[in-house]
Amino acid sequence: MSLAGLLKKGSLRGTAAATPAIFSTPAPLDLSTVATEATVAVAKRDELAANDPEPSSDPQAWRELAQAYHAHHFNCPTCIAAGRGSRYGQHCGAGMALWRAYCD
Repeated sequence: MSLAGLLKKGSLRGTAAATPAIFSTPAPLDLSTVATEATVAVAKRDELAANDPEPSSDPQAWRELAQAYHAHHFNCPTCIAAGRGSRYGQHCGAGMALWRAYCD
């Protein structure tokens, strides 16, 4: 028998099963829990920020590294394939060295 049939029959009236969960009143918000979660989130953010690498002394240094990497990459079929994703293979030795320098 369907739920509508049971309700019409009256067998579910007056029971908790007759009231869908979407109509129930939510539990009151515990502000101490919210404050604790916010404090933890801020502490984690600060911890992660403390682990950031120091900025380069020369902010333009990445351009030279990018030019060197790109000059190699676009002329190396192995590195072109690696640029498509790991399932296509790895960078060649020279390409990996240039890539690591560029990423660091």
